[in-house]
Amino acid sequence: TRKNGMMTMNEEERKLWGNGGNGDPYEPAGGLVEETEYYDKWQQAYRFLGGYIDCSNSWGDGSHDSGDNNNNNGEGGCSRWMMWAAYIDPNYAGGEYDEYFGDDAPGSLDCHSPDTDWKLIGVYRQEFYQYIEQISKHLWAIDEYEYIVALAGLEYMTDDECYGVGYDENGNQLYAEVQPTEAGTFRMGLYSDNLCVELNTQTSYTYDDFATQSDLDLGSKDATDDDAFHAQAYQYWQETQEYTLTNLNTVYDDFRYCTSCVDYPTYQDGYFIGDDGMDDDDLINQCWKFYSHDSFNCDADCIAMGAEQGTISWISYNGKQFGTLMEGQYTSMHDSTKLGEGGVITSTSSSGSQRIERLKANLFLTFAGIVFVATFLAFAVARGSSKKKKSKSSRSRSRRLLDADYGGSGGGGRGGRGGGGGG
Repeated sequence: TRKNGMMTMNEEERKLWGNGGNGDPYEPAGGLVEETEYYDKWQQAYRFLGGYIDCSNSWGDGSHDSGDNNNNNGEGGCSRWMMWAAYIDPNYAGGEYDEYFGDDAPGSLDCHSPDTDWKLIGVYRQEFYQYIEQISKHLWAIDEYEYIVALAGLEYMTDDECYGVGYDENGNQLYAEVQPTEAGTFRMGLYSDNLCVELNTQTSYTYDDFATQSDLDLGSKDATDDDAFHAQAYQYWQETQEYTLTNLNTVYDDFRYCTSCVDYPTYQDGYFIGDDGMDDDDLINQCWKFYSHDSFNCDADCIAMGAEQGTISWISYNGKQFGTLMEGQYTSMHDSTKLGEGGVITSTSSSGSQRIERLKANLFLTFAGIVFVATFLAFAVARGSSKKKKSKSSRSRSRRLLDADYGGSGGGGRGGRGGGGGG
């Protein structure tokens, strides 16, 4: 709703900041920023701290959508949760997008830094798979590298809780689940018990020995006759589906650091909401999306659980320190990572976007090499048989893989609904 030309929060939106009664799992802790005050959407930011395992709360119970606040797990299962934090900028001057992203922007998205002026609103927990999925839905076009990697990773990860996948070398049952690792990273792990708590460190098997890579699937709107796009997208898809989830971690690395709650431009499942995803009424507040899809307050005991497991990054909560400092946490422009022979390594020489471009460039060179070898062999065969064939002209590769006439200019078609979109 609007008041005097300004966006105002309705009752449901106010609940994001914990306006609940006694016994409500969304009840806020004391000592934080006043949660029921109005905050402009542009002065809000978030970051995820990392995944953790909780055997006392099941993500299958309780929902903001249904109003059911009873999220105790009666069956004793151990669910994977993503812990995330929301902040407001007390120095916000009303500059909206340009406050943080314009030329000579006065604001700084540095809420991850111990030296920041940003104020913590609260810490929350959301079912792990759903948190990763929500980001994928609203930030990228269907033909972007990040979108393809996100969907491939989610498909390989699956949304199943702890399930049996096979047997180890001694015939003992193995179970698979997301394995939260240090500083917010994650992978697929193999466990010895049906709660997926005891990581099996004796077997030589990995999740890859039991999981099956899936075919490229970007949804019903990816139908195209562009063979070059499908070949490149398929390679991205296959490269992502391995148990370390290295590419997925790389794409999501930036969200461990301070990120605007406003998805700009805003997408719905790979396509612009509205004409270009930039109209004020079309913009999605990602923090509200997290809340409305089964997020719960995470109090000091909850945060301590993640910190004890060694899987969350540093955070100061109500005067207490939790978690472990990660590389670049003291800077407003955090350290980037790049893909090397030994996996993902840290570097301070480039930005997050450059890191993604480097990774995509490496994958493209691999793809181009395969194409070159195939072309050379085809040429040799053709020459040997005295047949002449015209070679197809090569396509220039851009960050967007689809042609301009597919899905609209720049890869973001109209096809979306105004406002919050779905999912």
